[in-house]
Amino acid sequence: MNKRSFKIILFLFALTLLTIPLKSFGANIKEDKVYLVASGDNLIHSTVYNKCEKNGKYDFNDIYKYIKDYIKKYDIAVINQETIFIDDNSKISSYPTFGTPQSMGEAVVNAGFNTILSATNHTFDKGMYGIETTLKYWKENYSDVNLLGIHETIEDYENIDIIEKNNIKIAMFNYTYGLNGFSLPKDEFYRVNLLSDKEKFLNDLKKAEDLADISICFVHIGEEYRYTPTDYQKNYIKDLIDAGADIIICAHPHVIEPVEYVETNKGNKALVYYSLGNFISGQTELDRNLGGLASIEITKKDNITKVTDYSFIPVVTHRTSNDIKAYLLEDYNNNLASKHSVSGITIEKLCDKWKEITGENINYILDKKYKFEKKYKNISKSSEIFKNEKIYNRNDRLNLKRRI
Repeated sequence: MNKRSFKIILFLFALTLLTIPLKSFGANIKEDKVYLVASGDNLIHSTVYNKCEKNGKYDFNDIYKYIKDYIKKYDIAVINQETIFIDDNSKISSYPTFGTPQSMGEAVVNAGFNTILSATNHTFDKGMYGIETTLKYWKENYSDVNLLGIHETIEDYENIDIIEKNNIKIAMFNYTYGLNGFSLPKDEFYRVNLLSDKEKFLNDLKKAEDLADISICFVHIGEEYRYTPTDYQKNYIKDLIDAGADIIICAHPHVIEPVEYVETNKGNKALVYYSLGNFISGQTELDRNLGGLASIEITKKDNITKVTDYSFIPVVTHRTSNDIKAYLLEDYNNNLASKHSVSGITIEKLCDKWKEITGENINYILDKKYKFEKKYKNISKSSEIFKNEKIYNRNDRLNLKRRI
């Protein structure tokens, strides 16, 4: 072959390469992302609502003032509204049968939450009145909020809730293990999603495989004040995974539990948060004032959707005789802790408890959180609540590194 012929062949080969779509080389493949955050139990005891009352009216907005900027950065923000709403202040009540002023709804929306979980063991604490009042409140005031777990009609009950965000369709399910000994009227069985209706739950998950890109289950399950999942919980979770669940986030124990990927005997996998603990409550033990936020990155690329990053972010319920607030643990400090109604709380004890339960130290968690946030530039590294009272000022960081 002479040089002229070789050059001609080389030229033709180069032209052929130029006609091949760039996608064939992995370039310009469309990639969509959704960032989701989920909180633990918004459990409104009398020691919460009494601090928010003035002249017979209840304003809960201040509870979330130091965490709302962080929550608002996410595309989807989920809160487990543990207690049912009432519109008659004479019906306000605390443990064991709760009734929460519906102005709480305004507060959680103002805090950035756009998805509300209502299927809990306290959903029927006020009977059908509580369910109807809650449904009416959200429908009339915030119809764009995603309300899960309770239903107005049987048609709503039979529908699968699918949220589309950033070109990603997410099927969402919210079920509870029970209603604290109460039972729904037989002709209104559809009002609350119950885990006992397992066949429907699993069938809907299978249907969602064709309707959505990814499925998330928010499940009220487990044992209160226990640091590990029960056997019943683990077995139920595996059944959900085999039916199509990709992410499972649990509530009810009021304390945090570990996070892990679970693989079933059939080889299916899902990301599982066994418990996010409390977000806000009036409970008086250290471990019940330490909760977590599930922070998850979901990516859709070349028609494949999956979890591409996740973290578990510590939060603290701060409560004094006349105040209550939710804080990211990184924004908390020992000066605040010394004023907590629960005596003896310190940053060190909170960090030790987190490590005891999750197996991860706080420095690792924060480093992972910062790396996560660099990918999603709108989530600030720190909420900058205190300029001179950060948890990780120089002395605190040195002390924590020595202790962890």
